Amino acid sequence: MKFKHLLLAFALPFFLYSCKTLKPVAPVNTGAEIPGIVQPLSNIEVPVTVDLKTYFVQAENSVPTKYADSQQPCQGLSYSYTFLRTPFAITGSNNVVNLKFTGSYGFTASYCAKCSSLLGSGPQCIVPTISAQCGVGEPLRRMEISYQSTINVMPDYHLKSKTILYPAPKALDRCNVFMGNIDVTDRLIDYLNQPLNDLGKQVDAKVAAYNTKPMLEQLWKSLAVEYKVGDVGFVYINPQSVRLSSFNLNGSLLNFSVGISAKPYVTTVSNPQPIKPLPNLSTYVPANGFNIYLDLLENYKHLTNVVNQQVVGQKMDIAGKEFIVDSTRVYGIGTKIAMKIDFSGSNTGTIYLVGTPVYNAEKHELSFPDLSFDLQTKAWMLKVAKWMFNEKITSMIRQRATYNFTSFIADSKTRLQKELSRDYDKGVHSYVTIQDLDIQAIYPTSEKLIIRTLSTGQIKVKVVM
Repeated sequence: MKFKHLLLAFALPFFLYSCKTLKPVAPVNTGAEIPGIVQPLSNIEVPVTVDLKTYFVQAENSVPTKYADSQQPCQGLSYSYTFLRTPFAITGSNNVVNLKFTGSYGFTASYCAKCSSLLGSGPQCIVPTISAQCGVGEPLRRMEISYQSTINVMPDYHLKSKTILYPAPKALDRCNVFMGNIDVTDRLIDYLNQPLNDLGKQVDAKVAAYNTKPMLEQLWKSLAVEYKVGDVGFVYINPQSVRLSSFNLNGSLLNFSVGISAKPYVTTVSNPQPIKPLPNLSTYVPANGFNIYLDLLENYKHLTNVVNQQVVGQKMDIAGKEFIVDSTRVYGIGTKIAMKIDFSGSNTGTIYLVGTPVYNAEKHELSFPDLSFDLQTKAWMLKVAKWMFNEKITSMIRQRATYNFTSFIADSKTRLQKELSRDYDKGVHSYVTIQDLDIQAIYPTSEKLIIRTLSTGQIKVKVVM
């Protein structure tokens, strides 16, 4: 009997302690599948500038700068002329290049109204001839020559131009020489049309030699490669199609935009994809910016610290009993979060609450409106501390266990904008402006919160050629 009494006395404190201590089993992690991201189509605008002056100079160099010819029929107009030209002056707007130069000319001319063969000899003028000259033995006269060249891009990425004499050649220092009914200066202009048109054809041939495809292929490859972006993960621009805007010329500088449609995405692990070949050009539409769904990660340690700041030390009286929050720890269990709460007061121990994260987009606030005791915690309460099975505890924690994402969003925008603006390779650099970053959904995992965001903004890519 003494032994039984001794055993009872030894076990009684432990029994009493266990009655005052609550130690339920932690909630089980059920796991949850995170929905995959389906990216909307985004547009990237790539301004490009090409100096066409070299091609115009090549066209100029392919034809003479001096023209001379003579025609000496017996009857009618006979002439001999010299024509010199200066280099092109180049202006342009939209997709039209204006090429202009000044030509200098001089000629001698004669006119025979009637020729006849006499006594078996060759034809001879049988009436007095009229002779004149202009720009010979005196300064050459000037003539203004202008071309208009309209430039477009072909489906094979080559440029195409149509160059015509426009407006018609204009004599600045006109030789007012008339022979019969013939204006000698106008006739000279007619003779010059053929060599001048040949010059326009050379311009078209040289412009057609410019191929935008190598530049676009390099740009396409640069954007189709996976890149590591800080601790965000791996960014894959995933280009889908390419198009060219209409051209805008400023002098000899040809400006246009390369529009690239893409479905960019970010992964936490490297997942390089084979580079697709550059597709044919599609119809150009102005870029409306990018839309990127992006999963950002937030660890539970930060969330736990925020909750601890708001609930640790809170005391409440429940039916004459005291409940004090000593510490909390937040973690994920499937589609819900669990909150482990160590407490003291009339009883000591641990309880678990579970709830579904709900995000308020207007307040940028995460809360758990259905936060309630876990089933195992309820069972222990009913056995050990029924007084704790009270809405007062869960209401207090629901009200205080909130997390504001305002700073998180601002910091994420700044960080992403900085990390996505980057150098690629071979003279390609991107400039990213993030206009909005909105939280679309929040998914708990066992280790972190996955915060699915939608970023909207603009991306421009500078190509140094």
